[in-house]
Amino acid sequence: MPRTWRFLSSLQLAIILLILTILLSIVGTLIPQGQSPDFYRQYMPRLAGLVRFLQFDHLYRSPLFLSLVFLFLLNLFFCSVKQLPARVKRLKVRSDERLDYRASALDKKEDLKLVEWLENNPLQLASLFRQRGFRVHLAQQGERKSFLARKGLPGLFGPELVHLGLIIIIAGGLVSAIFSQRLTLALMEGQSEQVTGHSFSLRLDRFSTEYYPDGSVKDWKSLVSVLENGQVRRQQVIEVNHPLKYERWHVFQVSYGQDWDQALLELEASLAGGPVRTLRVQTGGGTDLGDGLRLRVLSFLPDFQLDAGGQAFSRSPQPNNPAALLEITEGARAVFSGWVFYRYPNLKHYQRSSRNDLEVRLKNFEAPPFSVLEVSSDPGTGLVWLGSALLLLGLLAAFYFPYREVRLLHQAGQQPAFLVYARKNQEDFRQEIKDLLGLKHKKE
Repeated sequence: MPRTWRFLSSLQLAIILLILTILLSIVGTLIPQGQSPDFYRQYMPRLAGLVRFLQFDHLYRSPLFLSLVFLFLLNLFFCSVKQLPARVKRLKVRSDERLDYRASALDKKEDLKLVEWLENNPLQLASLFRQRGFRVHLAQQGERKSFLARKGLPGLFGPELVHLGLIIIIAGGLVSAIFSQRLTLALMEGQSEQVTGHSFSLRLDRFSTEYYPDGSVKDWKSLVSVLENGQVRRQQVIEVNHPLKYERWHVFQVSYGQDWDQALLELEASLAGGPVRTLRVQTGGGTDLGDGLRLRVLSFLPDFQLDAGGQAFSRSPQPNNPAALLEITEGARAVFSGWVFYRYPNLKHYQRSSRNDLEVRLKNFEAPPFSVLEVSSDPGTGLVWLGSALLLLGLLAAFYFPYREVRLLHQAGQQPAFLVYARKNQEDFRQEIKDLLGLKHKKE
């Protein structure tokens, strides 16, 4: 056997590859995957360059990890190919051929008993094994008589089926890692977007959120249309774990949000001694207050917070601490500027005003919802399912249908041969057959 062949099919290589793969998987668990370069520079400044160079930021698609998996795939393949000829030979061998058995040593009384079975009671011998589920073959060539009984033929190739299943699963994983595509789309109702590089687009016709009695989210539902050449090819309500399938693509509901950049605010403004006016103003828009005053909404943050530099930002997309940045001008002069808070209407710390008679409060807010969809194509999925099925069949065959074989050979003038083979528990099986044939000689 060539040296390369022996190396690729060796158990030592399999162990080394498994250890390296496990170590890399641990690294992939410790290092957050799929983050931006700024994330690694901020949280692991000393290792950021190495992480990016080795592509550990997406380790499971990196050349290093894929190379290890590919080598393991080759190892399984060559290991299976090395064992397969012996399995096929055993399947095709005639009943009068000898294979690499370890023959049982028999004494004279046991030899005579075996000869008696083959010469005088071959049909009874065959019936005895058939009752126990064996397939039996009797043959005679001149003075040479042979008997073959075997069962559990599926188990003969059980390990090879397991190997084949693993090979196909790994191949499917490699195909997925290299060729799968995932796109994330955030759509508002009525909005459509082309799927990059393909001839169809997706349109969100309706989006709704269902809640539990305690106010937590129960489900998101998106009514999505697939458009191709301006025509609706398919329309379906998408929920979590209930994707839309179109050709080789799957469209999943992954999240939702609100477009706070387009928030519509309800404000109350008043001058001392005057009536309270209720205003509805879009973020980025403005309205007249009268008396030469004009109000503008410069920004809206759903979860107001200040960073170390004193700059305002939103900690999350959830409306935990809503605040609006307002400006009121009188002519060309700003008479009010600053943040007003929904939950803390009396907080003035972030405001500057030259008119003490001016009062503005944030009473309500709303923003158009959007649905976050993931469009994915995974050509390796079918291979993974096929490999999983073969793996299961192989395990069932190996453990529940173990291969067993009995060969009895005799030629006039020669000592008979008693040969047994089993994939597991061979010694127990040999003793079981000896007991069945009455070959267990007890010394007096």
